[in-house]
Amino acid sequence: MSTAQRPVPSDPAPRGSALLRAVEVMEALRAPSGDAWTHRQTHASLARYLLEETHEVLEVIDDPAGHGPGALPDELGDLLFQILFHARVGQEEEPAWDVDDVARSFVAKMERRNPHVFGDAPEQALEDPADVEQIIAQWHAVKAQEKQQEQQGRQEQGSSGAAPTRPLGWAEGIPAELPALQTAAKIVHRARSAGGLEQLLAAADAAASAEDADDWGGDLGRALLDLVVAAEGRDDDPETALRALLARTFRELEQGPGA
Repeated sequence: MSTAQRPVPSDPAPRGSALLRAVEVMEALRAPSGDAWTHRQTHASLARYLLEETHEVLEVIDDPAGHGPGALPDELGDLLFQILFHARVGQEEEPAWDVDDVARSFVAKMERRNPHVFGDAPEQALEDPADVEQIIAQWHAVKAQEKQQEQQGRQEQGSSGAAPTRPLGWAEGIPAELPALQTAAKIVHRARSAGGLEQLLAAADAAASAEDADDWGGDLGRALLDLVVAAEGRDDDPETALRALLARTFRELEQGPGA
């Protein structure tokens, strides 16, 4: 076949184009002529599905050998549905917000916290762009600056009648249902970002030295907190590590020695 006879391949769709179709699907489901079950849902009613889908994603990540090759994209699609659903519900709130606000928030946060990639002078942001420890330290520094600005804004609101921010808000906004290891990891992360990790550990030492500490395992809790600090320091999630270890341990037990 000559060159002139060969079919001209169409340009591949840009990556992310399927996301636009996903938004259209969500719009159709929530539309007045769409799905009746979808019409009834709120942020509160959807919360349990968000949690369920998140755990199903984690299950595949923890034990990839126990699932098919397409399991992770499939489960992530279910999780994406929840995000799109919440964004669609947001369009009906006052003030209204939508999926573009979610994306803009993500973009702004990533650009702000990764100046070595998106900054005006990325080559000057880090001494060694390949040093992950420097990247993590930079992330903590930017988060600490954001936290300080947020606290200043709250204090300004407090002067006009709103409640001022508390000195220690490292546990604010963390769901009570979150496992203890993940809760500890979040608190450690916030404390480190605010330059208060030593203060947090000193308070933990005092709590673990209380007279009734033996009654509730104060020494074990303090030792676990040290593991959480070590995990957070290298950007690992202790909850994920333990869950993944258990999944692999029981797979080894099922297969038997020498399998």
